[in-house]
Amino acid sequence: MAINLTYKGLTGLRRTLTGFDEATTIDDLITAIAADEELDSNYYVISKEGDPDNTLSSVYGDSAASVDSLGIGTGDVIICKPNTIGTTKQTRQVMKLDIAQKKREGGPDDDTTAAFYRSNNSYDLTSLPDTYNGNIPGPDDNPNTGGLIQKRPWVAVGAIAAPTSIEESVDGSSITDLEIWYDGTDTSTFVPTGIMDEDPINQWNDKSGNQHNLNFSGGNNKPSFESSDLQNTHEYVQFADGDLMSINPITALSGATAFTVFVIARTSDISTNDPQILTSTENDELSIQIASNGAVSFQAATGNVSTTATSTVAQDDWYVFTLVYNGTNNIVGRVNDGSTVVAGGAAAGPGALNAGSTYLYVGGNSSGGTFIGDVGEVIMFKRALNSTEYANIENYLINKWGL
Repeated sequence: MAINLTYKGLTGLRRTLTGFDEATTIDDLITAIAADEELDSNYYVISKEGDPDNTLSSVYGDSAASVDSLGIGTGDVIICKPNTIGTTKQTRQVMKLDIAQKKREGGPDDDTTAAFYRSNNSYDLTSLPDTYNGNIPGPDDNPNTGGLIQKRPWVAVGAIAAPTSIEESVDGSSITDLEIWYDGTDTSTFVPTGIMDEDPINQWNDKSGNQHNLNFSGGNNKPSFESSDLQNTHEYVQFADGDLMSINPITALSGATAFTVFVIARTSDISTNDPQILTSTENDELSIQIASNGAVSFQAATGNVSTTATSTVAQDDWYVFTLVYNGTNNIVGRVNDGSTVVAGGAAAGPGALNAGSTYLYVGGNSSGGTFIGDVGEVIMFKRALNSTEYANIENYLINKWGL
């Protein structure tokens, strides 16, 4: 007679399996449950609900017993627990990670709507602060003496339509390379404190934790704070002709071989000052420029330029500008309006930024280039994000700013 059984798995989920009969053995049952949960069958000790002392795992010698002989039938619930008999610390560490990873993937059904789903759902054992060699921890087993950091050991991230944060958008190994973050929606980051609409900005503080605070560049005009004409309920910074902000030093820029820059902005006077410059180092690197015909160019190292098609940018429209430089003469340049991405191709040029580059300018460059328009957010990583990561950051900005 066919037997249907419900089990509470190692992931904590209750699921029902069919296809059993009176002759089904305990090993068969464990194998079926493990396959359904997509976990290793060696991880399981099982018992009948209501009878926790009557374990049914092969490690207790019941592997060949049939479910019928043990009084198990349709309607019964099988309880699964981790098998720790004869295991090492290393085995238990990996088992716990495998179970947690399956839950973070949305369970066996990959349910991304589940409360326990996490976009970062693939672990890297070597990123743990303490990995085991059998039963013995030790310095030679520990490649990460800094201990736990954000997102360890969950390093890999999938594509996310609407991330709610920078951290959610990127791999665990990338978040530590967040170098700067200027956020116009956070009024606490502006100096003077208690800034009001149209007030000049002396300083725009960095939220990355690196204290790369952006100051107005002496001898130039100060950009202003805009809080009356909001973009998706958010404030931002207005740059007029001649306004400029800069930060020095950013030591990570000097000789850098990989960087990623994001800016959400709009130009309010596209015909003036051709080209307009959103970002630049003192050597015109990591530069995002907008020509009067709407074409956008991205320059990483000197002479390394990638240009989109013309008429990419329209006056008074918000866009996410993305520049990814991987240090091997390859630039990814993207302009995203929330529905369409225009991507620039690879470009030839030097393989690193100038050894003396330490300045970052926002709203122009060191030789008089300016930007006329609004800037909502600037994000920079000192690494080349992969295609999933930079698309996630773009989606974070698109949703946050209502593109």
